[in-house]
Amino acid sequence: MASGKPEHIDEERRLLYVAMTRAREHLHLLQPLRFYLTQQHRHGRGHVMAPRSRFLPDEVLGLYTRRTATPDCATDAMPSRPAVPADIPARLRDMWS
Repeated sequence: MASGKPEHIDEERRLLYVAMTRAREHLHLLQPLRFYLTQQHRHGRGHVMAPRSRFLPDEVLGLYTRRTATPDCATDAMPSRPAVPADIPARLRDMWS
C-alpha cells in the first residue's frame, strides 16, 4: 500500500511477484496486524489495523495456511495439512495478465 499512483502500484505488484516466484520450497508471507502511527492527536489510538495486500484477493487465500501469532504463543507449531502441489506463479500470472 505504498502509493495510489498507477506507476507505483505496478512496481509494488512486480516486487511482490518477483519475491513470491523466487521461493524454492517454502514461502512465508507476513502481514502485520496493525501498525503504529507517528502523526496523530495525543489522545489517538496509536495504531491502525493493517490491510492485506491488494494483490492477494480472497480467491487465493485458500491456497495458504493462515496463522495468527498471539502474545501467549509459546510454540511455533504449524497446523498439519496434506501437501497439495500448487503452481502459484502460474495462478498469479493468470490473475495479473
